[in-house]
Amino acid sequence: KSHDRLTSFQMAPKTLVALLLLAAAPAAAADLTADQLADAAASDDVCQGSEEQCSLELRQLRGERRTAALRPEDVGLAQGKAGGAGEARARAGGSAGRCTGAFRGTPVHSFEKAPWDVDYATALKSLDLDAVKADVEELLTDSQECWPADFGNYGPFFVRLAWHCSGTFRMTDGVGGCAGGRQRFDVEASWPDNVNLDKARALLVPIKEKYGEGLSWGDLFVLAGTQSLRSMGVPIKSFCAGRIDDSSGAKSLPLGPSKIQEKVAPCTSPENGLCQKNPLETALAPTVIGDIYVDPQGPMGVPDPKGSAKEIRIVFGKMGHDDRATVALTGGGHAFGKVHGACNVPDAQGLPPNEAYKQTPREYPYQGKCGTGVGNDTFSSGFEGPWTSTPTKWSNEYFKYLLQEEWETHTGPGGKIQWRMAKNPNDKRMRLTADMAMIADPEYKKYVIEFANNMSALDEAFDLAWTGLTTKGGRWSENKFCDGPMPPVSLFTPMENMMLAGDHTPSSA
Repeated sequence: KSHDRLTSFQMAPKTLVALLLLAAAPAAAADLTADQLADAAASDDVCQGSEEQCSLELRQLRGERRTAALRPEDVGLAQGKAGGAGEARARAGGSAGRCTGAFRGTPVHSFEKAPWDVDYATALKSLDLDAVKADVEELLTDSQECWPADFGNYGPFFVRLAWHCSGTFRMTDGVGGCAGGRQRFDVEASWPDNVNLDKARALLVPIKEKYGEGLSWGDLFVLAGTQSLRSMGVPIKSFCAGRIDDSSGAKSLPLGPSKIQEKVAPCTSPENGLCQKNPLETALAPTVIGDIYVDPQGPMGVPDPKGSAKEIRIVFGKMGHDDRATVALTGGGHAFGKVHGACNVPDAQGLPPNEAYKQTPREYPYQGKCGTGVGNDTFSSGFEGPWTSTPTKWSNEYFKYLLQEEWETHTGPGGKIQWRMAKNPNDKRMRLTADMAMIADPEYKKYVIEFANNMSALDEAFDLAWTGLTTKGGRWSENKFCDGPMPPVSLFTPMENMMLAGDHTPSSA
C-alpha cells in the first residue's frame, strides 16, 4: 500500500536498518531516538525534505511505538482515547476554556496516526455526508460552558476555523491548504493568528469520533465552516469531501516559523511584518509569519489603509485570488461574528499549545487572562467588536456601512488601534485597517460599491471565492465527491512552482 508517510522516503542502508528494527524488534530499537533517525536521514539523503522536516516525518513512522516513553496520561491524550489521566481531567472539567476533546483536537505530541490512503478511500465511500451536516448544524446552537458561543451561535467561529485552515495555501509553491488537517499540530496550532481555535477543534471532536476514518479532519474543518455559512444564509453551492489527512504538521513547516521556511520562503525584511518588502524574492505569502494574511492594524501596526491595500493585493494574489474575490472574501467573511479583545494586559490570550504543553503540570492552551477568559471576557486578536448588526445573518451591511459612514481610529479595550463610526462612537460595530483598505484602493472600492448595491453579485462572488479558498492545496482521495456541482478540476490539482521568480506576480502598486 502506498501512503503519504512513505512516499517521500527512498531507503538508504543505514536508515533501512533502523526502520526494520522498529518494525521487527521495537525493544531493540528503543535506544534509537527520533533525533538519531533524523541524523541518519540527513546523512543518507533518504528524505526529500530538510533535516527538520525529515525529523517529524520519521517520528511519524515510529508512531505508537514512541508512546512507551511518554508519561502515562499522554498515551490517552495523543491517541484521543479515554482512560488517560489527562483526558479524564478534560472530560470531568468542562470548565471555562477547557473543553472535552481539547487534547484530541490539538494533540499533545507531534503526531496522530492517519489512515492509509486506501483505507480512507474505502471509508469515504460509506460516509453519510447529510448526517454529518445535520450534526454540525445541531452543534451550532448548542452553546457549551467551556466555550460559550458568541450570539448563541458557533457559526462565525467555525467560519474562522475553516478560513484559517484553508488560507495557508499559496500558489507560489503549492504549500498549505486545509487538506491534511495540519492546523491541529504545530507550527499552525501555535500561530498568533490561530488563538483559541483549539476550542473550535475540540467542539468538533465528538463528530469526528462518531464518523471515524471516513470523515477526515480537513473535511470536518471545512464542512463546519461551509455548513455554518449555509445555515446563516450564504448560498454556497458545493462542499466536496475527500481531503486526505496528514499524521503531523511536517508539511506546514515551510509556512514558518521554522528553519526550512527560512530557506525556502524567507521573510524579505529583517522585520517580521514587512515580509513582502520584495515579494518576488520569496514564496512566502503573508506579511507576518504566524499570521494568515496581513497585520489587521496596518503595515507594522500603523493604521494606513492605502499601505494595507498594497499588502493585501500581494498576499491575496499569492494565494490565487483576484481583486473581486479578495473584496468578496473580506467583506463576506466579516458579515459574521466579532473580534475579541476584552482587556489590555500582557499575554492576555494565555499560552499557545507549544508552550502550554511544556508546563508542569500541563496547561490547556490559551487560558485567557481577562476575567473568566471566555464569552464577553475573551481575548483572541486584541481587537473588539462585531462588524455588522446581524453577526449571524448573511447580508451586505458590511459594504453599505463602509461607504455610508465616516470612520475614525481609536484604541480599543484590547489596546489595539481599530476604527469606529465618527458620528456614532458608542456603536459597537467596528472596522480594522484592513477593512478600510477596501475603500482606500480604487480597484477594491469599485467592488465594494457593487456588492453594497447588488446582493446577488455578492452571493455569486463569495460562493466562487469561498470554494476556491477551501479547495486548493493538499491531497485529495480518488473517491472524492461533492454535495453540489463539481468545482473545476484545476482546484484539486496539486500546484507546485506556480509562481517562480520572474513570472507575473501581483504588483504592490
